[in-house]
Amino acid sequence: MSFHLRIQLLSMVLFLLLIGGGFPLQAQFQDHDPDYFSPQSTDAIIQQGIQMIQDGKNSVLHDSPRLPLLVSWFNHHPFIDYATCIQNSITVKFLDGSSVVLLDPFDISEDCDRNLLSPLFHEMYTGSSNKTAVVLNPAESMYGHHHCQRIISILLNRDYSIEYLANQAVDVSYIKNNLSASIIYMNTHAGYFDVDGDSQADAVVIATGEHWTNETETQYTYEIENHLIVKGMVGDQGFVAFTPAFIEHYYMEKQFPDSLVYMATCYALYDDSMAEKFLDAGASVYIGWSQNTVFWANSRTSIRAFRLFSYGFTVDQVCRFIRSGGFYNWLFHSTLTYQGDGTYRIP
Repeated sequence: MSFHLRIQLLSMVLFLLLIGGGFPLQAQFQDHDPDYFSPQSTDAIIQQGIQMIQDGKNSVLHDSPRLPLLVSWFNHHPFIDYATCIQNSITVKFLDGSSVVLLDPFDISEDCDRNLLSPLFHEMYTGSSNKTAVVLNPAESMYGHHHCQRIISILLNRDYSIEYLANQAVDVSYIKNNLSASIIYMNTHAGYFDVDGDSQADAVVIATGEHWTNETETQYTYEIENHLIVKGMVGDQGFVAFTPAFIEHYYMEKQFPDSLVYMATCYALYDDSMAEKFLDAGASVYIGWSQNTVFWANSRTSIRAFRLFSYGFTVDQVCRFIRSGGFYNWLFHSTLTYQGDGTYRIP
């Protein structure tokens, strides 16, 4: 065999080895039963992708950013149309037309069984004035209720009538019918829904406490088809999340009574998609974080904000005073900000 022929054969072998080793994520699919990846097993596909990245079964995964790798894994799956990542949210669109927004893909608690329903809490506190507030805490089972108790105490001292709901009690029916209050405070998960796969944020989505079950698609066919709600996942648990279109659809007639809306969530004001719909429906001002936030900073600053409101500070003054609310939010370049009337003071 001539020297040049040996060189050509060696080059071909090296080229084939590079091809074979260059796509480790696709190769993972060959080890599984094809029946596992059925159109009905979207949750299983999501969880397998998350688990694959967490376990780092392939050497390529070590010491690499997890979110881009997870998006790549999804985009190579034969039953997924596209997956895009905006900040910490991943939108996954399946070939059957269904969509899932991963609000916090790697938030999986090993200390609790997510299949067990968390207790429902629904409490009423009556004041003597016509001032009303709803304090909603869908994430109570994850992050507790101490900060909500403090907010309730502050508002009771201002003679508000308050309704407090937590966990599954904050469901679609409640959000649809009961938000017309002077103050709306909600502590939960949120993210972005990329409707068309262009990697651009189309809508902020905010998680309720209602779990997404096998009956959800039948129960909320209209809302799903019209993008009023979407499935949002936090770790391995699916929740019903509402979009700006939900507020536009259900509150254009009811109207908010010059409300202060405080969405204590990540990315509530990364853009104005959700704020705009609340304001269009009669709210005076919408407050939220511009980027990501950690739960302890979010909880602490929520108490501080309402204490300042009770002293008579305006929304603009409160947001300027709090800013990032702590070191971790500062690292995320996240600030408490608002849309609407910055001169608003709680009555």
